[in-house]
Amino acid sequence: MRFQIPTCLSALAFLLLIGGGCSYDHGLDPVPSRIKGMIIFEGGPPPFYVREARVVIAKKVPPENFTTDVILSDPLPFNRDASHTGPDTVHYEVVVEPGTYAITAILWRREGQAWNIANILGLYGVDFTKQEFAPKEVVIGKDHPVADSVDVRAYWLFTKRDASIRGTINFKGAWRDDTDFFVLGFYSEIPRSQFDYLNFSSFLFVLQRASVASYPYSAAVNSGKYKFIALFWKGKTANLADIRAIGFYRCVEDSLWPASAETSIDKPATQIDFDANFATLPGGIRFSVIENCGQ
Repeated sequence: MRFQIPTCLSALAFLLLIGGGCSYDHGLDPVPSRIKGMIIFEGGPPPFYVREARVVIAKKVPPENFTTDVILSDPLPFNRDASHTGPDTVHYEVVVEPGTYAITAILWRREGQAWNIANILGLYGVDFTKQEFAPKEVVIGKDHPVADSVDVRAYWLFTKRDASIRGTINFKGAWRDDTDFFVLGFYSEIPRSQFDYLNFSSFLFVLQRASVASYPYSAAVNSGKYKFIALFWKGKTANLADIRAIGFYRCVEDSLWPASAETSIDKPATQIDFDANFATLPGGIRFSVIENCGQ
């Protein structure tokens, strides 16, 4: 069958959050260029091990130079009250230089660990409540110094993981210049129809637009067995119905049989390596629904 989806950052950059302070007559002072909007935290409160969350704005995906390509905000306030169930809304304003910013995202950091680009809570342009799945860039210029309503919906669900799966994705075929991003999906059951795409247990945004031969990953997941692990590709102009699987973790005995991976709190699944082939586009890769490598 063919499966279709209709579906360490380092604080080296300087950022200013607009807030209270001394006031004076600005006169003809230039208006500082900025990006501002609302952060909507969904599914709170976060787990106790979440140390902080910040806005991250990057010119390139992935960032090549953390000094010039990345801006990190100060820590965002959020509700830790265990009895609180509703979404939290936080206003932010970030002073930036003129330019084009590929992503505006919310990152979280675990207590005692460094920043990691994989720990994304939300992206500007991705809103599951509106079925929007296309990260949007922000352009700042002389005629448009302020980008308003750059709202990001952030999901604490992405932090609620107690185990991990690690491996390397090896890319085959000619890299697509229209690559927008990838999604690495983890499923407790093998999808058997195009409507099963939402039944993932966890997923990881892979923000890699530039050509690479391989991509090492480490994904936070819940303890358990995952029967289908696949990489999905999205083009810059593609809609949800055009997203395709281009590779999956497979059995040695048969290239069409998905292999499973099992992980727990004290035993991460490692060396979950597989190939992803651009040549399978536009239709996507084929796979069998037979479990456990046919055993």
